[in-house]
Amino acid sequence: MKLTIEQSKLAEILETAYLAISPKPTDPILGNILLIADEDGIVSATGTNLNLTIHTTTTANVETSGQVALPAKLLTDTVSNVKGEITLEVENQACIITHNSGKCRLIGGKSDEFPTLPKGENPTEINLSAKKLQAALEGTLYCASSDETKLVLTGVNFKIDTNKWQAASTNSHKLALVTGTLDSEYSDPINFTVPGKSLGELNKILSQCADTSVCNILLSDRTIEFSLPNTKLISRLLEGEYPKINSLIPRSFEYEFTLERKGFESALKRVSYLAERKQKVVKILWELEATQATLYTEATDIGDAVDSVLMKSVTSNSENISIGLNIDYLIEGLKHISTDEIVVRCNKPTQPVIVCPMGGLLNQLYLVMPVEIKQGFGKVNSQSTKAKVSTQSEPGTEEVTEVSNQTESGTEEVTNVPQATDDSETSQIETPSVVAKDTTKGKSTSRSPRTKKEAATA
Repeated sequence: MKLTIEQSKLAEILETAYLAISPKPTDPILGNILLIADEDGIVSATGTNLNLTIHTTTTANVETSGQVALPAKLLTDTVSNVKGEITLEVENQACIITHNSGKCRLIGGKSDEFPTLPKGENPTEINLSAKKLQAALEGTLYCASSDETKLVLTGVNFKIDTNKWQAASTNSHKLALVTGTLDSEYSDPINFTVPGKSLGELNKILSQCADTSVCNILLSDRTIEFSLPNTKLISRLLEGEYPKINSLIPRSFEYEFTLERKGFESALKRVSYLAERKQKVVKILWELEATQATLYTEATDIGDAVDSVLMKSVTSNSENISIGLNIDYLIEGLKHISTDEIVVRCNKPTQPVIVCPMGGLLNQLYLVMPVEIKQGFGKVNSQSTKAKVSTQSEPGTEEVTEVSNQTESGTEEVTNVPQATDDSETSQIETPSVVAKDTTKGKSTSRSPRTKKEAATA
């Protein structure tokens, strides 16, 4: 095998194929990238870890066709640090790389031992805009679980019903859902779950695609292939039934607020510094008459903070509402919304809060479970349009209790996801009270300081 190619072209396909290489391969051959050059001047690079395979191509001046398996990291690092035109010449398992200032020789593995590309039988074909697919991944991947004991939750679940499609993810604390429409209709419902790690690499590839690119998806029983111009990504599917997450999304809402996204995110960051490190709770008082959202947080023996942002309210309810939320979850959801304005929808303080972008490429929502605020946490004077911290004069304990089940390790978790009777997009019911259950762990207390004399008297 002998070919001449521009360094930028070779570096691009090597870096793409390298995304599929495991840092600790189970077999030495899996630590290699397979290079193939054919007589038509097409050069391909393939990397795999058996669960994920990436195959990408480019053009070159091929003098002699052939193939070779070369160490992935060594080859990628070598090519990325040279410039200009490169000549690759392979003899047996050795590859001589010649560039404008020198040459090097790499010893590779046996190319015939490299795993072949998996092929599914009778695949279902789905065509989707590359930019829409990327937007769906950006809007869901961050909610996928990292807990390998619940393997199906580490992926993103896709559903197709006639010409409607949705992508969803949850880690039992939070939930993300993106929906859209397809140009084609499918007579039978389609349901599959793709590993989050595979989709994370696909997202990197999609970010380099043109706005007009179309992703051709071939779905088989156990594998899925995403075909883009010059690149194919093949992944195994996750087995197991994905939770019917539509049952967690309320059908209707009593309150709807519109806020400027960046301003809301900045206010959350400002008060987050004085939140309890473990609980990270913020109390948000939605003041309808003052048209502002007042944020309050506190940490035992450290201090407290209050901030406010303007908002617009669309509700027939005249009563203010206070909701406790995990600051980190809320900020993370806002980071994955690209629009300037957001819509927050809610009902009771113990029911899920929905955050949606105002507009956008796809229909997107983010659901976060609330945290029940016990009496005494962050009393805020709602009579003034300027937020103020009110002191608590009454003795007692301030408690913050998570509205979710907790594991023994102390991490909050929304378990026992209710099963919907109808799995369509319209089968959305309010979250059952079992999900919003008080816990006995994770309480934060704050007592007013007492003098020694008062303590002795007590």
